[in-house]
Amino acid sequence: MAVELLETRFEQEGSFAFATGRIRALEAKLLNRAHYQRLLEATDALDAWRTLAEVGYAQAAERKLDEYEDVLTGELRDLYALLTALSPDAERTLWLQRRYDFHHIKVYLKAKLLGEDPKESVLDGVGTVPLKLIEASVNTGIWSELPVELADAGERALRAYESTHQAQLIDTVTDQGLFRYLQSATAGHPFAETLVAIWADVLNLKSLVRAKLMGKDRTFVSRVLVPGGSLDDARLLALLDANFETWSDELRHTPYSGVLNRGLTSLMERRSLALLEKLSDDFVMEFLKRAKLALYGAEPFIAYVLAKETELKNIRIILVGKLNGVAKETIEEHLREPYV
Repeated sequence: MAVELLETRFEQEGSFAFATGRIRALEAKLLNRAHYQRLLEATDALDAWRTLAEVGYAQAAERKLDEYEDVLTGELRDLYALLTALSPDAERTLWLQRRYDFHHIKVYLKAKLLGEDPKESVLDGVGTVPLKLIEASVNTGIWSELPVELADAGERALRAYESTHQAQLIDTVTDQGLFRYLQSATAGHPFAETLVAIWADVLNLKSLVRAKLMGKDRTFVSRVLVPGGSLDDARLLALLDANFETWSDELRHTPYSGVLNRGLTSLMERRSLALLEKLSDDFVMEFLKRAKLALYGAEPFIAYVLAKETELKNIRIILVGKLNGVAKETIEEHLREPYV
């Protein structure tokens, strides 16, 4: 499956017809550019918090500003509770939520091996597996109670760290397990398959950029790439020998040339990966917007969930920026493309 073609095919699954109508109604309530401008124009974080209550986040009127992380996590929990309630075929959408289980594997491995505080990173009630079960599996080394894909990723990541003591491998090996799972979970469903391939491609390209900045060789990079993308490993590894200025031309026949051109130009001028990160997310969003053309099916579900996640990310960017006195223009530069 080549992402270069990006030929969208919708499955029009009849069982999703009623639920798709509900999703379309919810799409209309997503924040748009005008909403974000109102938040950006707020005088400070407290003013932005009050404005958030006015644009649809009722909890912002009932909770204090310093509880914003709890509120946003609660919104994420509600999102997946809604997805579970509405989806007529859990297997078609479960993989979206399972991503957080892999995140929690990382969190608890780092807590055990590196002494990090898991409370700062866990999202209670968001994944499909109770946090206590993941924590117990990591701490005892008994993985049999977890779904096989999580157990496999956790065991592999633990062994990789114990044999090298390289903390980065906890993330890398767990991500590789995640993408093996995503490939399997979305197999045979074109829209979801393409989305996973795009995710893999942009993650691999960003990993490649970081590796080149750190002066890493091909052996190192080959160990950190995730499976499932449309750009094969040989093509990616060849970029290590080229200057950043030529990367977009090297990949001119792929959809990622424009992202690399702007993102790497910004990297060389500002010494920051921020724009490349944003453009990568925006590229994914542009693909997700194709789901608006689907009459019914799992595609609108997938797009809505990820659009809502992006919205919560944007709200966090604005609030954190305001709390830290960051200029409005700088905050705006970091906002991701909205779905509506």
